[in-house]
Amino acid sequence: LELLIGAQLTGDIRLSDLPQVTASQLAEMDLEKDLSAAKEASYSLYSAKLTLDDAEEEVKDKGKEYNHNEKNYEYVMAQHQWQAAQHNYAASVQNYEMSFRTLYLQVKDYKQVLDAAKTALAVEQDNYATAQLKQSQGRLSQNALLDAKDKVTEAQEKVDGAAIDLFTAYHNYRWAVDHGILN
Repeated sequence: LELLIGAQLTGDIRLSDLPQVTASQLAEMDLEKDLSAAKEASYSLYSAKLTLDDAEEEVKDKGKEYNHNEKNYEYVMAQHQWQAAQHNYAASVQNYEMSFRTLYLQVKDYKQVLDAAKTALAVEQDNYATAQLKQSQGRLSQNALLDAKDKVTEAQEKVDGAAIDLFTAYHNYRWAVDHGILN
């Protein structure tokens, strides 16, 4: 890591634990308010709106130039381009909103997955404690105890993975809200 960032190679730099998404951060999520902010910040919607405005201006210009003659090819073509731009803009807005709503729901889903993984971990830890007691009493083999320990490790890895997924989804959501960027 030190080599990658151009620091002196001392071996002192260590990565910290992944920051956790807090309950207050999740509670602050407001779909409609955040969607509105994300749409305001979105460059793709801004670009589609510019294209729509340009097409509308083109229709007005061609209409003035050709006296709104429906038989003139250039005027009719400008009208069709404007209609295409309208459909493109509406589709862009709809796709953006759908993607944002999916991202919002994804954060909620990952929170549920994390909660379930934590519950499963607690169960496996209890099972392991029981297995340790049985093994100390001579009623359980060492292999069975190691199997119970493996299950605890596996459950912990699922908790860690779910925490990473929640962190990623939440920060993708924040990028969408704050910068209009959807991944």
